Amino acid sequence: MVFDRPIGQNQGVAFPIAEAYIEMAAANLMRWRACALFDGKQPCGAEANMAKHLAAKVSWEAANVCLQTHGGFGFACDYDIERKFRETRLYQVAPISTNMVFSYIAEHVLGLPRSF
Repeated sequence: MVFDRPIGQNQGVAFPIAEAYIEMAAANLMRWRACALFDGKQPCGAEANMAKHLAAKVSWEAANVCLQTHGGFGFACDYDIERKFRETRLYQVAPISTNMVFSYIAEHVLGLPRSF
């Protein structure tokens, strides 16, 4: 409770959480699309890469919203928020970096020339 009402009643808190939820749902849909293609023995590299990118991006954004919502308490070891915040950054660089995803999409989906 903040100001005698649930914290989620504040738009400044609710809207960023809602946005992260929407983006996570989109990443999940792309994941299922890649799975369906894979199960159908069809090419799924683009969809798998896009799903990975979207999930890594929204994970970072959701962690940022969580940290911002908790303020200074987000850095307290008691809540594990800062640890999760650090861990979610890993998804943008491993096992496949965001730049590798962009390179794949640029070359294989958009037909752009290789940059190297």
